Parts: sequence; C-alpha cells; structure tokens
Amino acid sequence: MKNLIIDKPEALKTHHKITYLSVTFIFWAITFYLWQPLISLIAWYFGFELFYNHMIELGGYKEFADILLIYLQVIVLLGAIFLAWAKINERRFRGKNRRKLVSVATDSDVASYFKVEGKLLKEMMEKKVLSLDISDDRVIKFEPEAKTKVA
Repeated sequence: MKNLIIDKPEALKTHHKITYLSVTFIFWAITFYLWQPLISLIAWYFGFELFYNHMIELGGYKEFADILLIYLQVIVLLGAIFLAWAKINERRFRGKNRRKLVSVATDSDVASYFKVEGKLLKEMMEKKVLSLDISDDRVIKFEPEAKTKVA
C-alpha cells in the first residue's frame, strides 16, 4: 500500500502557524545578520559612521584590499563549480522528467488507509478533541462520546 500524505495547510492549528512564523522570522534575522556589512556600507553612504570608523580610521580597507583577490577567486571558483554541475545535470537529464508528483490524500483515501467508514471519519474530523487507539495494522478504535482527560 502506498504511503499516505495528508496535505491540508488550512487545517493547521494556531500554535503550528505561530511556530512556522517564528522559525521564518529567525531565519530572516540570520539573513539580515549576514547582510550586515553591506547594510553598514549603505548606512555609511547616508551619513552613519560605523563603516567609516572601521574602514578608514582603523585601516580596515588595507586588510580588505589584501584579501579582495582571494574573495574574487573563491567567487569565480564557486561559480564555475555551480555552472559545471548544472551543465552535467542538463546533459544527464535532458528530456527525462523523473519527478513524481505526490497525490494528495482524499477523505476516502484516509478512511480506507485507517479502515474506518466515511461517516465515522467525517464525525472524527468535526471533533475538536478526540481519543483514538490505533493498532499496529492501522485499525482505529474511536468512541464518539468518550470523555478525554487532558494531561
């Protein structure tokens, strides 16, 4: 039997959405931190003095000039590696579409996978809190009126 993939982003709970947004914010903050030297240069152009202090007064431009050639060589090397990799893959996979789309699970797929009736599945989907017992062979035992304890 195929693996079941349920893709319903609208069904995410609020705390999952908050977690997603938090992780996204953290990675944007990291990206901002990595762009900080360029932002500092732009800020200096508009009158801020942090760049001026480090690069002019403390002589940072001399160190930058010394390693500029190394930076350029690394950039060219990485670009050449990327282009070579892209060309190799273009030749290897030209005309071949090996990607397989994953079909989205419908309610009837979920019902047959977990061996429940469609009506019972709809009832379970409407509940906010429910208690399920899933056996090793994917059989769900569900008591609609069972009281659940929150730990």
